Amino acid sequence: MFIPSESLYYDLLIGDVGTGSSARDLIEYAFRDKKVIIVSPTSFMAYLQTVLQGLRSLQIEEQAKDIQIRVGQLGQHIGKFDSFMQKLGGALSTTVNHYNAAHKELGKVDKDVVKIAGNVPSVEPLLIDKPRTDE
Repeated sequence: MFIPSESLYYDLLIGDVGTGSSARDLIEYAFRDKKVIIVSPTSFMAYLQTVLQGLRSLQIEEQAKDIQIRVGQLGQHIGKFDSFMQKLGGALSTTVNHYNAAHKELGKVDKDVVKIAGNVPSVEPLLIDKPRTDE
């Protein structure tokens, strides 16, 4: 409730509701029992700023929840990516093993050809290392 006069607001501020020992501040009574916030021209802007900050806090909280959901999804994608990389590393390791074994066999064939033909070996085995999957 907006009270347009500071003097009237001051009267309400110092006024009491009730009699005897149960008397209490009118502003407190309006707020607690009737759910009415009484403001003056001076306190109105401060109250609006408080409401604005509360709304901003709610917006930030909603954005934080959205960010948490997206980070969780990102974690799932990273887990799947890691699984694919592990499979790819295994497949590459198998390919490298087959390549190295084939090159060794080619070297053996070349040695046999050298023994038969009597010339210098022409094939030199080129072995490659397996991909490292420990990192």
